[in-house]
Amino acid sequence: MLLKEAQEILGKTLSPISYDQFFDDFVGQKPLILQGNDPNNRHLFLGDNPKKVILEAYEKYAPALRCHNHTPKVPPPIAKAVPSEAAFQELISEYHKRDYTVRIPDVEGISPELSLFTRALEVILRKPAGALIFWSGVNAKAPIHYDRVDVIAIQLAGTKRWHISNDQAQMPNKWPRIGDKPAALGHYSTYDVKPGDLLYFPRGTAHTVESTSESIHVAIEFVPVTIRDAINSVLDNLSNLNRPIRLDAGSRADDLASGKGIEVISKQILNGLSDLSRNCQSETFIEQALDHTYARMVKDLPKLERPQALPQVTVTSKVKHNVLAIAQLMTTPDTLDFTQPGEQILIHRGVEESMHFIANMPEFHVSEIPGEIGDDVRIALVTRMLMTGFLELIQ
Repeated sequence: MLLKEAQEILGKTLSPISYDQFFDDFVGQKPLILQGNDPNNRHLFLGDNPKKVILEAYEKYAPALRCHNHTPKVPPPIAKAVPSEAAFQELISEYHKRDYTVRIPDVEGISPELSLFTRALEVILRKPAGALIFWSGVNAKAPIHYDRVDVIAIQLAGTKRWHISNDQAQMPNKWPRIGDKPAALGHYSTYDVKPGDLLYFPRGTAHTVESTSESIHVAIEFVPVTIRDAINSVLDNLSNLNRPIRLDAGSRADDLASGKGIEVISKQILNGLSDLSRNCQSETFIEQALDHTYARMVKDLPKLERPQALPQVTVTSKVKHNVLAIAQLMTTPDTLDFTQPGEQILIHRGVEESMHFIANMPEFHVSEIPGEIGDDVRIALVTRMLMTGFLELIQ
């Protein structure tokens, strides 16, 4: 998936507001509420029967269930493996009888539409995106809280009432701070949502939600690259290039535990920051650092689906990118580093032009691959990318 396609996918979901308006006016700034206008069928993210789609995935999700309750009076059921869709429905109903909302984690792959949407966010933001499903019984309530991630919530079935704070989002780190106070709504607005309605709020936005009927919504979670992330990237890049940064802090490795050596450690930190500041005068250094971080993110994504049987490839064969394929291609003095979801491939630099073409051309014939190479090499490159799932053969 290339950037332009990712932007189109996100823009289509956000309609009637524009892609640019979303990032200019809302992301990291304030909540967005889209109600009563669903021109592109957001409510069909899990098809026309979301319950059925969820229940069909009972083997994966029944043991992974989580839950919440505004004022729990009895313990929740225990998540467990179940033998059938009907048993999964019974388990979920038991949560609802005890006034718990069911949270189903890691659902990015539960439908093609949700897979494409989360992958589009990953291409645009250069950070991983996740998704959860919330399935609530009527009158279920969530405690007042805030999330440590940005959230896009899309209502799929039933209705809910959201109470969202009007105060400025706190933009917290991903870890709790010592002495963190409970979230408070303060001044807030209330929104009644129905299938197809979309809400976005930045991390640290206090909110609560109650179901006005049995309800299902999906929450897509992400955090854009923060200034802290960018600083970490350049520090990581300096560490790759500068051996002293990788050495133990202090005069001895046990200095921190013993409380000794803080004077030495302070000097080491100051020297490292000074070296980092000098290197960051170069935009090339910063760009390289951010590219390296993105490559690591891509490699940590789940592997692409691979063909069960490899088809025969000829120079006349036509191929296309897997719909979830993304890649980062980087050149080192010795090799090409091609990173795709779940995999890092080192390739001879002699095919650099060819690999850039493969990475950036969504659809092509094998014979169109440029470079001073023979057709046997073109076929070999395409075959390799078919084996990893990055490419698919067009029949």
